[in-house]
Amino acid sequence: MMDHRLLPNNISLERFRQFLDRYGPFIQSISSSKTKPGQKTLPELDRFRYHDAVSQFHSEGTKRPMKLDDVKTLVDWKLRHGKFRPTLMKLVSENDEALVEDIIQEAVKGYRANSDAPKALNIIAKLRGIGPATGSLLLSVHEPKDVIFFSDEAFYWLCCNGQKSSIKYNAKEYEELSTAAKALVERLGVDAVDIEKVAYVLMKEGPSETISVNGKSDATSNVEPAQVDSSKKPTKRKSNASGDNTLPTPLRRSKRGKAAAYSDPIPLSERFTKIKRNLIAGNEKAVSDSWYRLLSQLRKEADRIAASGSDLIPAIDYFDIHDINKVAAFRDVLKKRGIAIIRRVVPPNVALSWKEESQEYLRHNPHTRGIPQRDPQLYELFWSPGQVRARADSRLLEVQRFVMNIWHSDAEDALVSSNHPVAYADRIRMRKPGDTALGSGPHIDNGSVERWEPDGYGRAGTYAKIFQGQWEEYDPWDSSTRLCVTTDLYNGVGSCSMFRMFQGWISLSSIPPGSGSLHACPMLQLTTAYLLLRPFFSPRSKSGPNFLHEDNWNLHVAQNSVIQGAVPGNGIQELSQAMHPHLRLDKTMMPIPRVEPGDYVMWHPDTVHAAERIHTGTADSSVIYVPACPLTQTNALYLARQRKAFLLGHPAPDFAESGGSPRPGERDYMGRPGVQDVNDAGGEEGLRSMGLLPWDDKKETTSAVERELLRQANGILFPDRFDSFMGRGLKR
Repeated sequence: MMDHRLLPNNISLERFRQFLDRYGPFIQSISSSKTKPGQKTLPELDRFRYHDAVSQFHSEGTKRPMKLDDVKTLVDWKLRHGKFRPTLMKLVSENDEALVEDIIQEAVKGYRANSDAPKALNIIAKLRGIGPATGSLLLSVHEPKDVIFFSDEAFYWLCCNGQKSSIKYNAKEYEELSTAAKALVERLGVDAVDIEKVAYVLMKEGPSETISVNGKSDATSNVEPAQVDSSKKPTKRKSNASGDNTLPTPLRRSKRGKAAAYSDPIPLSERFTKIKRNLIAGNEKAVSDSWYRLLSQLRKEADRIAASGSDLIPAIDYFDIHDINKVAAFRDVLKKRGIAIIRRVVPPNVALSWKEESQEYLRHNPHTRGIPQRDPQLYELFWSPGQVRARADSRLLEVQRFVMNIWHSDAEDALVSSNHPVAYADRIRMRKPGDTALGSGPHIDNGSVERWEPDGYGRAGTYAKIFQGQWEEYDPWDSSTRLCVTTDLYNGVGSCSMFRMFQGWISLSSIPPGSGSLHACPMLQLTTAYLLLRPFFSPRSKSGPNFLHEDNWNLHVAQNSVIQGAVPGNGIQELSQAMHPHLRLDKTMMPIPRVEPGDYVMWHPDTVHAAERIHTGTADSSVIYVPACPLTQTNALYLARQRKAFLLGHPAPDFAESGGSPRPGERDYMGRPGVQDVNDAGGEEGLRSMGLLPWDDKKETTSAVERELLRQANGILFPDRFDSFMGRGLKR
């Protein structure tokens, strides 16, 4: 029987989001059992149903009428996603193409005029093989926010208290389903299409697993993701084409705060066993020896961090970034710690004005969405006056050049320039006291299993030294090993299309520790090496006082498919005390020191970080997310798309969708800035960072490689004015 807390009338928004996030990985996990040779995979069909079809037929921007081929693809999705009915596709295929187009147009037009779904479904039912269930699917693609698809799982969850029951698939039952869905839409502020996905996960994956919100269990003991309690019988799971599993169930941690009792995590597909073997093939002894050296260093460094605390996080004043001695000391510490603060990048009154301008923009446009939905604090805003001015500000661009020049390239012909920062449009956060929705556990962005995959980070050999047993020689600051990386092999949520040398934000308020701020683990090289080697080792004894000792850990002889904290399609790499015990995250995750308006906080893309679970302060914690991105070919290509979004008032490309539906954007927002505002804020340099003005490849370069990169970037961004021919012999 389903846990009463997960029933539609009781489920919280946080739990709802948790199950919504599990939908994508779950679809990946069941794909292989539903795919025959020559067929489209279930994830491909799922993308058509929730992305391609919605973008074509959604009411906010219908591009063309739905045709018979579209209907057949959606029916294919329905049959593979749910119960298979062998005659349905044959019946649907017998419809006349012109009749299909006319009837669906009539039904959709009628619904958009009067919101009468039963009447629209009666019209669609004139087509052969189309009843209320399939008809609701066709209508839902046109109106994903309001119309729910009549799926078995949605009906069980919303109308049968989460229990399976016989369904007649008639109009009366659909009306009952629609009424229940509307009530949940109004209560949680979610879309109908999201309810459909959550119901699918709850009914298919099973709600009996440990329920956690914001990484914490409702049980008396804490829970960490991607592990399973060995005392419980695991839920059976189907695997996809590559055998990847969905988000595994959690591991119970020790109440006493000591090293957690070990429990075997749920494995991924056997494909990952082969990947792991290939990564260390011929270097097994070197990797094993390096692991023991690593554990020794981790023990010493963790003790040092626990003793020193946040004082280890380096900081430098904006007015000192040209002081050779201060810069040398700052760079040395930053390269080791992976996180830093630059104070007073802009005057406090300027940062506060950016905040006030953004708040005024929100007042004029009160329908702006955000997280959490009922009380937004992380806003789906990209082009507010404060954000646009911050990205173009000459002082911030100068600081970005300064920190990006800490990076270097071992390949002299690598097409990357840290002297030419480009803007990446992200969101703005104004976190309120008491908030828990925006907290997060320790994690690293920019992919999960991709760090081990040959087609992910393996394409560039980013971590080759670590897998060769030479982690001491691994250089986290070599940009040439990042240019060919694919960080998102599974179309996951939260991926970033630009190469960010630093993630970061600029503070718009005073933020002391405890006020919804940032925590980080300041030992960059060691955490990266440990994270990557951890899946190759396991303990002899799974508990006891010597659990963490080097002698208790062995290299797997045959290897297995376990990768702790990594799930295909999850988008981030999760870490925890249970999965990564030698990191001692309970002692090494340090809160950053207090920051003031105008301070810039930035961290290496592989730095382990987290947002404080609870904002216990008394004032808002407000920041604009502004990463430091170098000019590369890939970044120039994304910049061209982002520039178009800016000019049209659309969401930034990486944020253009929510739950498979297009985000509304800021096209009609009152007070939205334009090109002149960018020019006023940052002049020519600000315009170039936004892709609004070409670079001068004769004046702004220091090398032939940089000159070639500028020429190619100009060709990408301004093809009518520049030749974008790719230079030979240069790394792309």
